[in-house]
Amino acid sequence: MMTPKVTTGPELVISHKFEPLFANSSAGEPQASTRYVILTGGRGSGKSFALSTSIACLMKVQGYKILYTRWTMISAKDSIIPEFTEKIDLMGWDNGQFEVGIQDITHRQTASCILFRGIKTSSGNQTAKLKSIQGINVWVLDEAEEMSDEDSFDKIDLSVRDSRHPNLIILCLNPAHKSHWIYTRFFEPHNIPTGFCGTIDSVTYIHTDYRDNVALAKTNPQYIAIAEQCREKNWRKYENIWLGAWVDEIEGALWSYEMIHPYRVTEAQLPDMRRIVVGIDPSATSNATSDETGLVVVGHGMDGHFYTLEDLSGRYTPKGWAHEAVAAYHRHKADRIIAEVNHGGEMIEDIIRNVDRMVPYKAVRAAKNKIIRAEPVAALAESGRCHHVGTFTRLEGEMMSYTGYDPNFSPGRLDAYVYCHVELAGIDLESFTPGEVTRQMVAPDERD
Repeated sequence: MMTPKVTTGPELVISHKFEPLFANSSAGEPQASTRYVILTGGRGSGKSFALSTSIACLMKVQGYKILYTRWTMISAKDSIIPEFTEKIDLMGWDNGQFEVGIQDITHRQTASCILFRGIKTSSGNQTAKLKSIQGINVWVLDEAEEMSDEDSFDKIDLSVRDSRHPNLIILCLNPAHKSHWIYTRFFEPHNIPTGFCGTIDSVTYIHTDYRDNVALAKTNPQYIAIAEQCREKNWRKYENIWLGAWVDEIEGALWSYEMIHPYRVTEAQLPDMRRIVVGIDPSATSNATSDETGLVVVGHGMDGHFYTLEDLSGRYTPKGWAHEAVAAYHRHKADRIIAEVNHGGEMIEDIIRNVDRMVPYKAVRAAKNKIIRAEPVAALAESGRCHHVGTFTRLEGEMMSYTGYDPNFSPGRLDAYVYCHVELAGIDLESFTPGEVTRQMVAPDERD
């Protein structure tokens, strides 16, 4: 069924569910009775597109100062700013009305502006700096699930109190685990079900999924096919990734939220590293409905603990994942790339060597099933020695949902994560018993 639409410009068609973002269409302002707007949804839901369009509309109104943040934003000029200028073009507005800088966009007539900032920087968390910015009346927290610290949210939230317009806090996210503070604060007290759209107290909830995105269905049917394939292969993953449902504990999964969340660290807390490896679990094929290629970077600290530094997993061509892996190897000054070769054999090394002939490489062959391979790494986590540098929503979703009972589901992110830890901890899977993990994980020169 075709979704009812709200038209905001000559070429933009957006689902009616986003109407609260455009409640006063003549002025382009959101409804005044709401302080918080929470946009949830899965992949392809159109929420980020609608959000950036609505923020662009606010620029036409005088007196808006909008702080647009992501937990990490390496280069606004190369990433998020082009997304906004695209919306300006699609709405048929004269680009000359806007002054586009490296981190900011200002409307020349209204003087309304958007400040694009990352909350986490190479030097640490800059919450204190952001909350001191004067005159903010709209704060957008995009990819909000990556902010695991509620105190940081509160500090910026409470600093938004400008009197020129109703203050507005917008959170846009792919739902994560139900233990996340966003769920326990905004969803659990009111028992908000998946798919709910409406306003309760001062919070407006907007939920969409790929089925609401009419434009996606018309322009990219292959993307829809990926979602439908996931629905057939793994319903739990489909619910979380594609329908945007919050994740609960799953009986039989090797990881729980309590094995991950309390041990998160920031980049500023990282120790020096003994070794760093880039792990790859290549997909057997590279078409539109292929499984994802797992691509994870993990370090073994001088303190004997293990630190997940990046999750770069995604749907790549072989050339694509090879370039990403080699780039990560150099960026992190890693010791080697390791890759599972069950479905590619020597071709895996050839693909990597075509990108960089000199990169150290090790092939691993999965002789054990996935659960047996993962058990010793889960035991490391139970000992409190595994840390995620930030939040890796999709990787953690696989960790907390994989039970091994679904033969059609291949958790590429989890596999790459496991290979890295097995390599760094020196775990012998052939002789592994859970009681030996604490001893095995310590560097050889630290053992008795």
